[in-house]
Amino acid sequence: MATSVRLIRRYVWLIDTIRRAGHITFEEINRKWMNERTLRLEHEDDLPERTFHRHRQAIADIFGIDILCNRYNGNTYYIENDEALNRPSFTSWLFNGLAIDNQLMGNKEVGKRIVFEEAPGGMEHMPVAIKALAEKRRLKITYNSISHGSYDNITIEPYFIKERLRRWYIIGKTESGATLEIFAFDRIESLSLLDEQFEFPENIDPATYFDEVIGILLDDEYDCEQVIVRLYNKQAQYTSLLPLHKSQREIGRGRDYIDFEYHVRPEWEFVHEILRLGYEAEILSPQWLREEIQWQADQIAGRYRQK
Repeated sequence: MATSVRLIRRYVWLIDTIRRAGHITFEEINRKWMNERTLRLEHEDDLPERTFHRHRQAIADIFGIDILCNRYNGNTYYIENDEALNRPSFTSWLFNGLAIDNQLMGNKEVGKRIVFEEAPGGMEHMPVAIKALAEKRRLKITYNSISHGSYDNITIEPYFIKERLRRWYIIGKTESGATLEIFAFDRIESLSLLDEQFEFPENIDPATYFDEVIGILLDDEYDCEQVIVRLYNKQAQYTSLLPLHKSQREIGRGRDYIDFEYHVRPEWEFVHEILRLGYEAEILSPQWLREEIQWQADQIAGRYRQK
């Protein structure tokens, strides 16, 4: 196992080295490898060319990253599909995490000055859940719901897994459910793999399933509709760089505000995201949503007015 982990770290180092360089020769890669103090053992010599090509093949198999040679540019190596490391995916999540960890392995003092946000638990269930997805096998779980208390021995058909704000969720259908349900990994008390198999529905596309919401609550009581939000001052500029939703589009601006258009279901998560922005956010339309935000703001103000 230790050898496998070391090899994975070497693959990540090689990808990161080529990615940073853009185009780099095998000789330049070797010089950088000889200067590597964390992953290269003291007794190791330079990287044999045959080993380098085996690493390239392994990287393609494991990460789906293609390292090609440009023979018209001095036999330099480059990553053909660099975008695979930039888009949200398990591969980019794994690669970027290991690339950072490789850097920190060689400098523990720097590691002490990088503070990570504490994430909820439940990740110990991830390997079994992924195996269930891969083999299309049902899961039996015990789940602690905030709204409904503890559920014992629920059988679910796991369709896909989604991350939201550093929490992971498994989405699937229970034996009695007509619609998909969402289970947070940190709320799962136990999880076991069953021998029973299921068929994945052809009409469900995990990549687009949550396109109409900003989070993981797909409430059928709300229709997808046009929502116009006016954001003021610095929050307007900030949201221009970090959109609230993939449908965000600027439709107007003034001296101290920007108007954004969205096509979303304005359900609980969207309302709370607007409230989180405080006085720098104003709903312009639809009118019912403007009134809902106003009512909630009045409730908040009322609590502060209480003696």
